[in-house]
Amino acid sequence: MYDDSTHQLWHCETVDGPMMLKVCQLDSVDKSDFWQGMKCLFDVDLPSSLKEMSQVYQKLSEYGCLAIPEHIASDSANPTAFILARLSPGVSVKLSSVDDDMVQLLARHISGLHSNRQITWGAFHQANNDARHWPTRLQQTLQTLSEQHLKSIPSKLLDAAMQQSMNMSMDYFVPIMPDLRWDQFLHQQGQLSTLVDLDAFVYGPRELELVLLEYLLDNQQAAVFMEIYQQTHEQPDLSQLRLPYRLLLFLMNVLGEQDLDKWMSADQRW
Repeated sequence: MYDDSTHQLWHCETVDGPMMLKVCQLDSVDKSDFWQGMKCLFDVDLPSSLKEMSQVYQKLSEYGCLAIPEHIASDSANPTAFILARLSPGVSVKLSSVDDDMVQLLARHISGLHSNRQITWGAFHQANNDARHWPTRLQQTLQTLSEQHLKSIPSKLLDAAMQQSMNMSMDYFVPIMPDLRWDQFLHQQGQLSTLVDLDAFVYGPRELELVLLEYLLDNQQAAVFMEIYQQTHEQPDLSQLRLPYRLLLFLMNVLGEQDLDKWMSADQRW
């Protein structure tokens, strides 16, 4: 779906049943705004992080309410970095097929993930960065990505984002998916069933993921999501966080939007 896709996907028939093979394209990683941002902010280096994916699959199968594919093997060896997982039944979710039931299941899944708190952040398998360093690292990432971006970022906007980043105070971090999109999930008979794309999971602020969700949900869906989410978590105040996180997601090209004004002025869902 996206020009900067970093994996080739292969459906493999084997003597042990159907498998899905994801082969990392190293040239694409080097050119990817998303993975540059992931390395700068979270210390996640693709493809070297792929050798740790068995731990990610295991933990996420315990945390959320959706199925996770069975991890078979993975390696980060150049030039054949890969993830091999058992093929899960279902069809990739398309935006046009999303209904309230899917949103409710997504909310329960994310609520489960956000219940797994820790006081450090970073790569999922080695999240040992001190909470006090989050504002500084976020500022450094915004500065670095804005300098690399093809489109000039207005200095007034960048300065405002940097100022709000400096004033952040984070108490805890949770498993989040900075590239969260509907097509990362499968559904069966209209029911959200499986999360299949796990290679970008990190420990980070839950507010960052909630800001991303504002782009994936319309107003009615956001209300459905938050009704479920608030059964186990308080709704955070995003008013002083939204600007730097939105700018970060734009610079990482998370959803492929190229119009900065359109991105930054998108509707606020909560």
